Amino acid sequence: MTSSSKYILFSLICLSILTLNVNAQRRRKPTFLEGTTVGPRAGINLFYGDLVDQSKSSYSFGGVAEKELSKYISARIQLMAGQMKGEQVYEGTDGLYAYFKNFYTELSIGATFKPLNLMLGYYKQRSFNPYVIGQFGIIQYSTKEWYGEYGYIPNTLRHQLSGISPIVTGGFGLSYWVNSRISVNTEILGTLPFTDLLDGHKEWVSGSNGEIVYQTEANDFYYTAMVGITFLIDDSKWKNEPKYNRKAYLKTRKQYSRGGSSRKNQKAIKRKRRKR
Repeated sequence: MTSSSKYILFSLICLSILTLNVNAQRRRKPTFLEGTTVGPRAGINLFYGDLVDQSKSSYSFGGVAEKELSKYISARIQLMAGQMKGEQVYEGTDGLYAYFKNFYTELSIGATFKPLNLMLGYYKQRSFNPYVIGQFGIIQYSTKEWYGEYGYIPNTLRHQLSGISPIVTGGFGLSYWVNSRISVNTEILGTLPFTDLLDGHKEWVSGSNGEIVYQTEANDFYYTAMVGITFLIDDSKWKNEPKYNRKAYLKTRKQYSRGGSSRKNQKAIKRKRRKR
């Protein structure tokens, strides 16, 4: 073998080793995605701000991403948007005094705590897993408020404003395990914004010339009830407690055996065994 042939052979071997190494690195999943889930959320909100007597419900939608930090605590980021509304009734009557609508966007970060994972042990295939939510963030809002038929000047714009405010959120959730990649979630959250302007005003007046000014409560408040689907991007590095190993195996096997194609494969395997 000539020196040039040896050089070409050596180069091909090095290139093959390098290619295999690169492909192996591509197949290796990033560790920061371990235990990460994402999913959409949608539901309704109930506004409990100043002087809102009726029509308090409206819609909210968005998404949540979580990353497991331990067997029972996960970091969480939530992005929501939607509309809030409400109506104020004139005192002593059924007449509408004022009403408002706003459009908002909310960004929060926080954590979730799963008490069953702490008390009973880590178990990924647990059918129902409740959790506690704590978050803080900001809300951006754009609000319009109008006078009603019993208002100062009926059917006219009373206030129009927009702004940004910090918020604090707490609540509860419940996760239902569907399969190894998908779960269904329900959540109820209560949010306290550090502003009194989500409904468009923080004071109101009375008297023939509006000479009496009344300050409203310091902060508005709203609840959000949502449902959603959660998708697991990459499996967690945490392992089930040994006492759940057989239970997890049987449950996962049952999930895979539900599909028609799986049943057909099982029947085909049985036919082959009979022929032998």
